[in-house]
Amino acid sequence: MNKYYERAYALEEQLVKDRRTLHQNPEIGMELPNTRAYVRNRLEEIGLEVKEVGKMGLSAVIEGEKPGKTILLRADMDALPMKEMNELEYKATNNMAHTCGHDLHTAMLVNAAQILLENKADIHGRVKLMFQPGEEIFAGAKDMIEAGILENPKPDVAFAMHTGLNQGVGSFEYYKGHTSTSCDNFKITITGKGAHGAYPHTSIDPINAGVIIYQEFGELISREVSPLSVATLTFGMFSGGSNSNIIPEVVEMQGTLRTYDDEVREYVKGRITDILAGIEKTTRAKIDFEIFASVPSLYNDPDLTEEIAEILETGNPAFKGYPDLRIMASEDMAVVSRHLPTTYIMLNCKVEGNNFSHHNPGVLFDEAALPIGAGSFATVAIEWLKKHSDTNSMSVTEG
Repeated sequence: MNKYYERAYALEEQLVKDRRTLHQNPEIGMELPNTRAYVRNRLEEIGLEVKEVGKMGLSAVIEGEKPGKTILLRADMDALPMKEMNELEYKATNNMAHTCGHDLHTAMLVNAAQILLENKADIHGRVKLMFQPGEEIFAGAKDMIEAGILENPKPDVAFAMHTGLNQGVGSFEYYKGHTSTSCDNFKITITGKGAHGAYPHTSIDPINAGVIIYQEFGELISREVSPLSVATLTFGMFSGGSNSNIIPEVVEMQGTLRTYDDEVREYVKGRITDILAGIEKTTRAKIDFEIFASVPSLYNDPDLTEEIAEILETGNPAFKGYPDLRIMASEDMAVVSRHLPTTYIMLNCKVEGNNFSHHNPGVLFDEAALPIGAGSFATVAIEWLKKHSDTNSMSVTEG
């Protein structure tokens, strides 16, 4: 185990304190004033100059004592709009919850910043930190990029981690290539003509139009997308009507399209437009289609990802990497991955016996992963920069 992991274990008490403070005070979306203030204060305590980027993001740069490239390390800070259901003494009570583990991500990167600053003599170049809001709504990365997070200094590569629940603490999972799916969240509003249930012929029934849309979208995936391609088109909301004998005026449907393949994504979106136009003509209902949130597939640069997996396993031989993990969930880091070579890994932290998934009100995360995550952030930054410096030192510093 190298000295950066050893220092992370020495900071374990602070890591837990940071994580629990963030966990107990979750905020959502692009409105994270208290979270941002806490992270900013912690970074300034460490000795960093912190800049606000975009609506609610933060950034800091750690300059090494040797010249070299720039690596971007990213953590997301936002929680989810749901009530936490567990017996943790530090659980949230404000109907918001860190059920995706972003509190761990943020705590790990804050403490990694301290390790990096303490070891700036080992840094060939610089490390840029990115603390982003709005990952869950696919808004934070785009906002920070538009505000200049990828400029001055411009990163050469990016690295991020996410809590994983496939195994217990001590392993990570990754994929070389398209790692997470794209996601297009859409809303369909069907406006018809309401009527008494006894006289359906006088109506333009939006429920009927909605049922046809549901069936046609299912057939679109099963009959027009190759079985060798991965694509899902699902509905999570179908809402309309107020009583058993009233044909409603309006029905609203919401769903998601997910795929790893950019060409499939564009093809399906085009066919959705065609299908809705046909159903509108057939049923005489007015159909409005809106994509209200979207993100591309996250692409892990194969060479960079292989390199970083080796750095992690070398820096901490007890930390085992498992390749070939792809996830159907989507990730805002994908936006960064379309601008520069990126690696994104899943840091396993499953609590034994807790068989809930991310976004479940009962999910738990093992805090024993915190020092591994902080040490991994620091190790990847220092060793990748060292490897790509003019001196091209290939050794991993041992403690």
